[in-house]
Amino acid sequence: MKLFRLALVIAIVVASLSTLSSWNLSAQNPALTVDPLAKSGTRFEMDVIESFDAKYEGDTPGHIGRAGGLNGVRPNIALGDGVFRGEDRIGTITNVAWSRAQGGLTIEFDPDSKTRVAVGDHFWVDLNPAETP
Repeated sequence: MKLFRLALVIAIVVASLSTLSSWNLSAQNPALTVDPLAKSGTRFEMDVIESFDAKYEGDTPGHIGRAGGLNGVRPNIALGDGVFRGEDRIGTITNVAWSRAQGGLTIEFDPDSKTRVAVGDHFWVDLNPAETP
């Protein structure tokens, strides 16, 4: 009888360990897939949704644009990159936020001097500007 109980306990322990190890394997995170970088010269268009006079003392006026649809590609945008309307450069990026989960991009930029920018204006940024020499 003692031998039967010992065998039963061992069988239960082995079955429990087997189940736990399979749970552990199924709970592992899948490998992170890395989206390819956007090709140089890829225009990403958006609209100005907000303009502000200055957020902080000594700050200059700025504008914010936001758009979605950036799925399956990674941006390569940095502070100081250009903001364009048509073929004209109208400003410089001062803040950029990428929402990978939502496929969206939020751009804050300072306008170039004497360039009028209004809420509702359409503009674009290059998702992967070419390196400058």
